[in-house]
Amino acid sequence: MSEHTKNFQPFYFSLEPNGKIAVVRFKHPRLSEEDNIEQLGFELMHIVDQLGYTQIILSMKGVEWVTSSILGKLIHLHRHLQRINGELALCELAPGVVDVMETSRLHTYFCILPGVEESIAQFETQK
Repeated sequence: MSEHTKNFQPFYFSLEPNGKIAVVRFKHPRLSEEDNIEQLGFELMHIVDQLGYTQIILSMKGVEWVTSSILGKLIHLHRHLQRINGELALCELAPGVVDVMETSRLHTYFCILPGVEESIAQFETQK
């Protein structure tokens, strides 16, 4: 783990480096406009722009609900990663989050996998 990674203390999630892959685990059960979503977006982009990760797994375990503004931040992260040939996977989605993804048709846009291990394996097979 680099010194920059050790010093990065995000509010909304924990960051677990796994080699060249960043595993992000959200800390809050509801992600909504009531939160400082600009800060969340900044923290997510920091992983790519400052820490240099291009493969990111977002574990949504424990997140019961997300709003469209939060989805916008995830879409922005996904597009940013695509521009630099990076990859994003979402995993461990609760039923409420799956419903939102399906309703917004984002279940076909994002790579959604059952768990962190499956996501790591997916990244490793795409090398």
